[in-house]
Order: sequence, then C-alpha cells, then structure tokens
Amino acid sequence: MSGGGGVPPDPASFPAPPADRGDFSVLTYNVKGLPWPVALGRGAALQRIGDRLAHMRAAGQQPSVVVLQEAFIGEAKAIGERAGYRYRVFGPRDSVASAHPGIERRWYLGETQGKQLDSGLLILSDFPITDMASAAFPTDACAGFDCLAAKGVVLVTIEVPGKGPVAVATTHFNSRGASLAPGPATAHAFAAQSQFLAAFLKREWRAGTPLVLAGDFNVGRRPFRMATLPKALATVSGERAPAEGLRATMTADKAGIGRSPDALSIRDSARDMQFIFDGEDRSLKPVGAAIPFGTEAGGSALSDHMGFMIHYRVVPQGSSATRGKRDAA
Repeated sequence: MSGGGGVPPDPASFPAPPADRGDFSVLTYNVKGLPWPVALGRGAALQRIGDRLAHMRAAGQQPSVVVLQEAFIGEAKAIGERAGYRYRVFGPRDSVASAHPGIERRWYLGETQGKQLDSGLLILSDFPITDMASAAFPTDACAGFDCLAAKGVVLVTIEVPGKGPVAVATTHFNSRGASLAPGPATAHAFAAQSQFLAAFLKREWRAGTPLVLAGDFNVGRRPFRMATLPKALATVSGERAPAEGLRATMTADKAGIGRSPDALSIRDSARDMQFIFDGEDRSLKPVGAAIPFGTEAGGSALSDHMGFMIHYRVVPQGSSATRGKRDAA
C-alpha cells in the first residue's frame, strides 16, 4: 500500500520494540482526521498512517490494538482496513439529552447547532472482540466548537490468546483553547465528562477484567484538570487513581524511552494517556513502549499529536510483578 505517496518505510526505521513485548500492545493516536474547512489536505497523511501500520504488520511489529481519536473523515475511518485489522468498532454517533437544559449555550460557538459529526472514536484489534459498549457525552457536557462532535467513550472486551479477556476503552475530552469557549465553560465540560466517563465505566466495565483506558484527555498543565480527572477515575475501582502506562514505562526505563524527546513531549503535554485498571484476579504490567508516530524525518509529523504504544503483560494478582508495579505507582 502506498496511496499516501513516497517510498514505503523500511522496517528497520520503525522504533525498536522492547525486549519484553508482553502479551499484547495498545497504540493510542489522535490522527487529526478533521473535515474541511477545519483541516485541509489530511487525506495523504491519514493514508500514510494506515500504510505505516500495514508495514509494521508485515514486519511483525504492529500493535495488537489501536485506538484512534478524531477519525471523522473517510480516510481516517479507513485506517483499520488499510492496516489489516480484522476487528473494528466505531464510537457513538449521537449524544443523550442534556441533564441541565437551562445551561447557557452560545450559538456563535456552535453550541446550539446539534451534532454535525460522530464521536471520531475507533478501536481496531487483531484479537476477537467479544463485547462492546459506547456512549456519547450529554449535550450539556461540552463547550465551544467541540459541541459539534458527539464525543464520548467506547469500550470493548478482547480475548488475548492464552490470557483471557482484557478490556480496552478510548475517549476524547473537550479541548480548551481549540474549542474557543470561555475558561469556565470548558472547565464545566471537563468536569462533566470526567464524571460521565467514571459512571460509564462503573456501569459497563466488568471489574474482574483488566482495563486499559487510552485516549486524548486534554488535561494539559492545568491544575483544575490535573486534579479533576484522577479524582473521577479513582472512583471507578474504589481505590487510588490508576497508573498511567507511558509514565510508568519511562520511570522503569530511564535510560531508554525515558530519555526520548518524543516521549518527554507526550508526557509533559498530558493530553494522550493510557490508564491501567487491575482486574480482580489479573493485573496489567506495562513492560515497554514505542512511538511509531512521533517526529518524522525533517521535523514534521503526521498529526498534531503523537501516536505511542505500550506493551502489556497480563499477570496474576498477588504476583511479585503486580506488587512491584503497585510499589512504583
């Protein structure tokens, strides 16, 4: 496949996989698959993303599961087929009614126009998907131009060979600056989305199954958001806030991925993250990371986000590996 033009990438140019590739891997990537006139000329870059995943597959280095955000246009929705993923699940298309019908809405920021786009969420998997659930955020849980999309959450259960079921979810939270909404409005939307996400997971996630929650959370270096999201996620399992996969991997591998400029940029921007929730009898240990969609040669990028993958090992609860992960959290 070379619909994006240029020479297919040499597999040797892919990020080196970690020594321990675990039992499965999850790639999260906001691909900026936005429609015209919000973004222009995205087709070629989106095709290259699909092609790179296909070439990674040919080299035996593809992520087991891919979660995408902003997969709005056709070229973005076609990434899974282009990359050879057998199982593909799209997120919600419509929002539920507002819980606060009296909240102020600004027509000039698109808040009264209804949902013009679906959620832009997409989960791709090499492993069978045995269950799924999805929901869009309520219509009042948004601010500014983000209200034009039915952002929300999608959750699937995959069957990892020899390890049993594992849950993977993805979401995309309201932005602040890009939405053009006032700060108090975006803060309200972020808090409402955090609460909705936590309630959704408590209702739909089978707590006995380990869970990776990956996506674009748009936290940034904003104290309110940095406090609000972990507090909400801590209510899901009745324990402390979950560990974050990239941060844990960077801490464990300070001389490797911990020194990567791209990894440092992802960590410090605090938008794209992978949170880890233990199951009742099994836990997930992040054992390595790679960034196949980072800074390109010449300093460019295929999106305004980077796409990174975490390799996970499924371990029994109470094992030394589980205890070590908790001690490091």
